[in-house]
Formats: sequence, structure tokens, C-alpha cells
Amino acid sequence: MRKIVLLAVLCALLLCPSFTSAEPTPSPDGAQETQQSELITYRSTGERVARIQLRLRELGYFNYKPTGSFQNMSVKAAIAFQQMQVDANGQSIMADGSIGAQSMDILFSHTAKRVDITASIPFGPQLTGTPAVVGSIVSWNEIKELLSEGSTYSFTDFNTGNAFSMILVSVNAHAEMECVTPADTQMFLTCFGGAFNYSKRPVVIHVGDRLIAASMQGEPHGQDTVPANDMEGHVCVYFSDSLSHVGALPDVEHMNQVRKAAGQ
Repeated sequence: MRKIVLLAVLCALLLCPSFTSAEPTPSPDGAQETQQSELITYRSTGERVARIQLRLRELGYFNYKPTGSFQNMSVKAAIAFQQMQVDANGQSIMADGSIGAQSMDILFSHTAKRVDITASIPFGPQLTGTPAVVGSIVSWNEIKELLSEGSTYSFTDFNTGNAFSMILVSVNAHAEMECVTPADTQMFLTCFGGAFNYSKRPVVIHVGDRLIAASMQGEPHGQDTVPANDMEGHVCVYFSDSLSHVGALPDVEHMNQVRKAAGQ
């Protein structure tokens, strides 16, 4: 008797209209199309942003660890990428730093144009003669106890003797700083060959009455803290034993520049 009742219930459920009229589950293709049309702009976050950063890095436009956060570095990389691309009719595409459907299609196509590896980086002047100042090598563990976020520090470019001031905006595995005024930024650019770029230079920072050897990178990135200084974002400043954000590893190029700033 029990088996007969169970069979009757199953038949009723199978014939019930509420089950046969249920809406179908959206297909994966539909979800992909919706995601593809999503506009990625400044401060967008998520897995798609990380994928875009990885692809921009593969093509030579993005030189940092993908974070999944679309900040200043990512916008600049997107603009540089877009300025090199054309549509199906051979016309330049919009280069506004946001990634929409058109830029996304080109970005992940086999026809995407890579960075011109023959383009020159405007490395700044090199040392001729005797340096104006020479710093001492001091470990990062000691330096970070001497520095204070929000304080201003004077720098002297080891190669040229040019001086400029910067504000410490963050202390992590190394120091992150911004120029104080537009005049400071202009002098910073003079040291780096007239344009922001990814080269690294030996510098000497004045901390109290001490002259300390350091290495500075010339491309602003990340959050902008100091307003109206003609520099969007901060630059990395390394000392002896400073580490990179990438895997907390030492940066050999920066360490070489630190030794140069110490006259070694």
C-alpha cells in the first residue's frame, strides 16, 4: 500500500504545471556577455581587473604586480595601450583609460599591439666628476624608525647634485614619497631625464644631520596624497635591506643604486 501511495505522489509532482513552467537558468554565454560589457574604470576592483592587469603586463604596458584594483598605474597603462590600438577600420580607438567592450576585445585578441621595445626611456644625467654629496649605508630597520609619515625631507640627486623636497606618505617594505610642490616635481623630472619613467637613481636623503644613501624610482603610482604638486601618486624610495612589494623580495637594481649613493 505504501509503495502505491509513493508512486501516486511522484506522478502528481511530475505532472504539476508549476515545475514545467519554471524559467530556464541563464546560460553561461549570457553571463559572459553581461560581464564583457561591464565598463572598468578608475577604482574598479575584482577578478576582471586582475585579468586586465595581467594582459597589460604581458603586452608590456603594466610593470607591476596585478592587484585586482584599477588605480592610477592601471589607468595610465590602459591609456598607453589604447593609444597604440586601432579598430577594424584602422581608426584609432578612444584612449580614456577605461576598459569597455571595444578595448576588452582588442586587449585579448591576437592582433593587440605590444609596447615598442625600441622606444627609449629618458634616463637622467649620469655622474661626471665628483658627487656633491655621498650618503652612508643604513639598514631599513633603522631608517624606518627615524622617518615620520607626513614629514618633509630634502633629497640630493647623487649624479647631478640637484636638490628637491618630498613628503613621506607611507612606510611599508620601503618608503613611499611625493614631491612637495610643482617646483620640486620639476627638479625631480630634471633628474630623471625630463619625464616620469621606470628608471632608478642613486639619491641622498637628509634625515636630521645625517646623509643617508638611497635609491629612488621615477614613475609615480598608487594613491595620490599631496595635492597640486604636478605628481599623481607616490614613488618608491629604497634603503639598504628594503624589500619589494612583490613577494617581499629584495630589489637588486635598487640595492646597486644605494651603493652608488654611498660612493661604492
